[in-house]
Amino acid sequence: MENETKNESRELIDYIVGKIQTGISHDEIKKQLRSVGWSEEEVDSAYATGLAKYGVPVPARNVQAAFSKKSTTVEIVANFFSFILLGIFATSLGMLLYGVINYFFQDKLNNYYRSGAMSSETIHYSIAALIISFPLYYLAMRFWFKRFREDEGKVESLLTKWITYLVLLVSAITIVGDLIVVIFSMLQGELTIRFFLKALTIFMIAGGVFGFYFMERKKVQYKKDIPRKVFVIFGWAVTGVVVVSIILGFMASGSPKTERMRSFDNTRAQDLQNLANCISSYANEHKAMPESLAVLLEDSAYGHCSQSKDPETDALYEYRVINKSYKSGEVTKGDFELCAEFSLNSQETEMNNRYGYYDNSKWFQHNAGRNCDKESIVIENNNIINNMKAVPQY
Repeated sequence: MENETKNESRELIDYIVGKIQTGISHDEIKKQLRSVGWSEEEVDSAYATGLAKYGVPVPARNVQAAFSKKSTTVEIVANFFSFILLGIFATSLGMLLYGVINYFFQDKLNNYYRSGAMSSETIHYSIAALIISFPLYYLAMRFWFKRFREDEGKVESLLTKWITYLVLLVSAITIVGDLIVVIFSMLQGELTIRFFLKALTIFMIAGGVFGFYFMERKKVQYKKDIPRKVFVIFGWAVTGVVVVSIILGFMASGSPKTERMRSFDNTRAQDLQNLANCISSYANEHKAMPESLAVLLEDSAYGHCSQSKDPETDALYEYRVINKSYKSGEVTKGDFELCAEFSLNSQETEMNNRYGYYDNSKWFQHNAGRNCDKESIVIENNNIINNMKAVPQY
């Protein structure tokens, strides 16, 4: 089969040489050969070889380059897909490492809004994106290198070449910008480990991308002899960074089981806060607190307060009236208590909000196990009532 293919190629080249000698144009030769089934790539390659046999000089530095094959559509799409995966991979790795750094190196300046502590949702999303994007990127690049390794005469398309250089440019700008920010921050007195680790993260990701594609250009475009072992070592190093980052991410945000427990606790705290608001509104309207949650829920005006059960166990939240009413100056107040069973300590749920905001109200402050919080509410404001009576009626 291989001999037949070689014979056909030789016959094709001899045919083209004969046509060249008779003065037939390239377009006419291509039209004839395409009409009987030869592909455009085969015709172009054979025509280049025919020109060389006819006596057209070929660059001595690389004879095969004169008969090179263009990248196929599949190869172009695969390479373009790899750049999309690279963007997802680099962004996700940066977000994950930022979340890990924020967790293990907390900054007291960010304690109020907890804006520095990325949510567990953000960290888990970054982990998921890495688990998907990194293996696909590895396979796409392996396919890309394999195609050029198997056919040394292959040349890439202009599109993939320009995109690669754009990636190199963006990486170089990122590295320079990162160094400028580091020096500027040092001059401004920012000397925390947290800051330097974040700067190192950006430098590592941008530097890794730049270094990889710098070697890729030398290998693919300039045909330099870069040992395959270099790329293998580079790949294992990146794999190690990804694995360690994912492990640290789970340490910072918790396992899926912990995240589920955290979500239940967050729902419980929100339910208790809503119930407290409903009881306050009921007391303000009826001038008395409800005797039980059942009494509260019987009132159609408080149908939105129906979340009176634990989301995990379906057990009713505990409600107890401590003081039905007592005078406090011009105000009549009442005290009640709400209780629930929590799974985790609130110290472990500080990353519960997707926007990094931490609710520090008492309902969100709890230990693991049964927790009760007391609430004092205004039942009647006599000062307001007296002022209303003093208003003239017309």
